[in-house]
This record gives sequence, C-alpha cells and structure tokens, in this order.
Amino acid sequence: MPPETDNLRLQELFQEDQSDREKVYDTAEALATLKQRDRDRIKRIYVMMELDEIKTKNDLYNAAVILQHGENAADFLGAHRMAAIGAILGHRTCRWLMAASFDRFLMSVGHGQIYGTQFEFNQEDRCYQLKLPVQDASMIAFEKEFLGIPPVNERLKALNERIQSA
Repeated sequence: MPPETDNLRLQELFQEDQSDREKVYDTAEALATLKQRDRDRIKRIYVMMELDEIKTKNDLYNAAVILQHGENAADFLGAHRMAAIGAILGHRTCRWLMAASFDRFLMSVGHGQIYGTQFEFNQEDRCYQLKLPVQDASMIAFEKEFLGIPPVNERLKALNERIQSA
C-alpha cells in the first residue's frame, strides 16, 4: 500500500484561508465577506471529515487552521482535536495550534484563556491587545515552551507591526 499523500483540495482551501488573512479588514462589509468565506471553507472541512478525506498530519493541520477561524465552540473543539492528533503524529506547528484552539474554545464557552494566544483588535487605539481574561496559573512551567507559544509581548509586537505596515 503506498504512503498516504496530502489532500490537494485541502491544501488549496488552507492557502485561500491564509491569503484571506494577509489583508486588513477595516469595514464591516469586508469583514462580513471574510466571515462568509470562512463559513464556506468550514462546511467543506466537515464534508471532508465525513468522507474520510483528512488523513495525514498536514491534512490535520490544514483542517484545524480552517476550523480555528470558525464561529462557535464546535468549530474550535474540532480544531483542537485535529491539532492534537497532528501534534501526536509529529506536526510541530500543531502544538501551538492545540493551545490556540483550546484558548478559543474556552473563551467561546465563557471561560478565560489559559495560554494567552488570543488577541483582539482595538479600533479606538488601532492596535492589538491581549483578549482577557487569562487564567494561566494552572499551567505547567515548561508547557508554553513545549507548545511553541511565544511570549505575549513578542506576539503583540508582531501583530501591531503588521497593522502599521498595512
């Protein structure tokens, strides 16, 4: 039996998702268009799951990233599950995505994030800020390092530099 290969259609969806995130959405209409494109990609991911078309660690990562851009707890939990399996299979970036999707899931069900991976854009100040609350007291000391989570200040600096250059 030949080794499993990555799903090319899923790679295309991932590239579309990432391309959409290179832009700055500064109007409600532009943001609504992005959200609809995200919903369309997420629907396709669920179909791929039903058809057993997500098979490799790269497929898991690509699908998890797309689900991470969902709108509800089920999408974020799906992203977390796929990222966890991808990480177990050796996809290093899935480690970070595991933490980010878990933070997003927790916040979607009314809890504070643990890893400090979620940020929000402050329209008034035209900059990103950490989405509060953060409840990281229960975290194991090496957990952030193992998962590849950069310090909050580094991530804020990178996000705000991106906005300033746009």
